[in-house]
Amino acid sequence: MNTDGWICSVLDNAGAKLLAFEEVGLFPTELRGSGGLYDSFSRPRHRELSDGLPLLVLGTAVTEDPQLTADEFLLGP
Repeated sequence: MNTDGWICSVLDNAGAKLLAFEEVGLFPTELRGSGGLYDSFSRPRHRELSDGLPLLVLGTAVTEDPQLTADEFLLGP
């Protein structure tokens, strides 16, 4: 699987869901994803994370959920 395309697809889908939530007045604060997704987001932000800053993507905190497959994600409160 092409990593760039895979990440772009996840971001496109998550962005669309976030917009749909926003349109009905809901604002999820957490994006849960597989270990691979978390690693893809956190690897380029290693320095900020080691300084204690949170990992944010699309305005939501990213957390790892080992129950999700590579391209799955969940948005939550």
